[in-house]
Amino acid sequence: MTETLELTLLGLDETFPNEVFVLHHPNTDRYGCFCHEGVHGLACFSSEKGAFRFAEWIDLSGMMTKELSFDEARDVAKERPMPVISLMVLDNPDDPQIHYVR
Repeated sequence: MTETLELTLLGLDETFPNEVFVLHHPNTDRYGCFCHEGVHGLACFSSEKGAFRFAEWIDLSGMMTKELSFDEARDVAKERPMPVISLMVLDNPDDPQIHYVR
């Protein structure tokens, strides 16, 4: 017996930017992260302006923006300690694009 999945698979129609901006604290080598509905991820943005707005919103001092390729951002997310398990494009923090890295 074969069953067919009738629900849309989430994320298949979304595309991630080729280049993203992340928040980086050079003195501690830490990165800005975000938790959405229990999923922790490296916060990234399609524009530098979005990254600055996010840093102001969460009041992170000493953070700098860093432009990375999508693959570089994936590597940074993989290097973060648990519970970080994803890369999140937070252009809309209420509905982020989530790419799982583990």
